Parts: sequence; structure tokens; C-alpha cells
Amino acid sequence: MPLARIAVPVHLAPARICALADAVHEDLVETCGVPPEERFQLVSSYAREMMFIDPTFPDVARTPDASIIEILFLAGRTVDQKKNLFRRIADRAVGAGFSADDIMIALSENTPVDWSLGRGLAYGDHHTPLATSPTSAR
Repeated sequence: MPLARIAVPVHLAPARICALADAVHEDLVETCGVPPEERFQLVSSYAREMMFIDPTFPDVARTPDASIIEILFLAGRTVDQKKNLFRRIADRAVGAGFSADDIMIALSENTPVDWSLGRGLAYGDHHTPLATSPTSAR
């Protein structure tokens, strides 16, 4: 159940942004075993003057389409899974019209106790389904 934050420049067309978001999710499913229904993404658009991204570090050539993807998920993926994830996202982004140099990805891992998925409970604590009765179901 990863959380992906995708920061894109405001001038990108919605279709390209959706293609990038789809690439991130589909590749998390394919390379890291994320269940397909567990999609949690936040997309933010920024004016060019609010995105401070070095255009050449380290030995790349970024364009004004440069975007940053941050993925936070539970620890346990292998180095190979992470490398495959990076490659697959970049490849799909290229298919959506991005330059591979414009796709920066940062992964962070943590443990179940670092998440609360609702009800104020730490992930992994007992989550009971919400009671549904004819009067409470609306």
C-alpha cells in the first residue's frame, strides 16, 4: 500500500499527467507486488518558477517537463525490484511523451507502525469492519 506523490509542472496536459500516474501505479503492481486496487496517489502541479530542479545533476538534461515522483512504502523490496521499478516508470513515461531525463524518483521505506489508514489506528492493529445496518447505511 504505497503512497505516491507526483509533482509536475502546471503546463503539462492532463492526459500526460494521468499517463505518468498510471505508469507509477502499474509498475508498482508489476515490480513490487502491490495489489492493483491499492492506489493512493497525490498529484500536484507547480508553476515553473516554483519548481527548483537542477537541470543537469547528475549528468542528465532535464527539460521544462521535469517531474518528481516520491514513493513511500513498507520496507521489504529488494534492490532489483527498486531498480526495475525505476526503469519501468521511466520507460512508460517516455511512452507518454516525457524524456527519461525528466523523471526523477525518490523511494522511502518505513514500517507498519508508521502508518494509520484510518480510525486513528496504527496499520497492523486490529481493524474491524464498520458496522452496517439498514439505518446506518446511506
